[in-house]
Amino acid sequence: MSVKEEKPHILVVDDDEDFRVLVKTTLIEEDFDVDDAANGKLALAKIKEKSYDVVLLDVKMPVMDGLETLRQARPEAPSTDFVMITGFQDITIAVESIKLGAREYLTKPIEPEVLIQRIRSIVRAHAAEIRLREVQTEFNSRLLYDIRNPVATVKSAIGFLLKGMAGPLTEQHSEVLNHMDFNVGKVLSILNDMIDIGKFESGPVPLEKLPTNLDDLVPAICGRMEAQAHAKQLSLGVNSGPGIPTLELDAEKIEQVITNLLDNAIKYTHEKGKITVQTKLVTGTIKNRQQECVEIAITDSGVGIPADELPFVFDKYKEFLTGKPSAKKTTGLGLAICRNIVEAHNGAISVQSEHGKGSRFSLLLPIEQGR
Repeated sequence: MSVKEEKPHILVVDDDEDFRVLVKTTLIEEDFDVDDAANGKLALAKIKEKSYDVVLLDVKMPVMDGLETLRQARPEAPSTDFVMITGFQDITIAVESIKLGAREYLTKPIEPEVLIQRIRSIVRAHAAEIRLREVQTEFNSRLLYDIRNPVATVKSAIGFLLKGMAGPLTEQHSEVLNHMDFNVGKVLSILNDMIDIGKFESGPVPLEKLPTNLDDLVPAICGRMEAQAHAKQLSLGVNSGPGIPTLELDAEKIEQVITNLLDNAIKYTHEKGKITVQTKLVTGTIKNRQQECVEIAITDSGVGIPADELPFVFDKYKEFLTGKPSAKKTTGLGLAICRNIVEAHNGAISVQSEHGKGSRFSLLLPIEQGR
């Protein structure tokens, strides 16, 4: 059984109706919650609608074969275990299945007792892995808080000294303290980012949603960033389209997203460049569904993003996946946090960019937040 003592959710995908019905009936008798699909395309639709513990996936099927189904389903269901089933032995297909993320590869005919034993073993391992991640997350969270508190105290003490509240400072003292303040601030920023990303990964984060007027919020955020932009002689324009409705949002978290995107735009745009923030009504696509949204787009004339890095922009492991650490020595977690915040609002965030020609970050917030 799963960690919450629910019935394990199983999806059986096979074009052989007799085999499919036999497996489904057998598993239901063993107290599993079971759905079935006759081909990969139907399976993908079910996987997008429901979370499964295990998917039994036939390799050879019409419409969409098992390998292609696995290739498309893996990103949609990263925590699901896929078990490939085939009527013939082929080491090449077995290897390819494992490369694509399958947990096991079984060959027909399969005795019902053996199949049930395999599935129960996978479900138990899956539950143990989830529990282990929960324990690790809880431990890491406590550790980060324990580290952050004394670091924050040190930064406050440095600020106290810099204000001369403990006595006059020499020029050398001020220089050393400012250097310390800068570096302690960087450590504190990293810790805060790690705490934020941990909150989202440990489960749904409660949002304090209130009616929010983006016509007021977005210009106010830009106003607070003007001094930073003007220091680099950048123009910062704000455009708001007509008819922007009031949305139920956690304004503080949405401000965090916009501030992060603007901060990046300023960092990566050369002097005398241009940044534009535009808010407008659009029909956007979120999770393969079209709906009415408010789009907030931040466009800059900066250095842009290389094509090979674009797929990893919102991934917290971007620097490891691309092998290219940030030139600005940032934590690399900011955009991952932005994605988590936007998705918690049932929205979507995306980027369009060309190396050397600037970037356009867009966040879509559905007007109907419950959707």
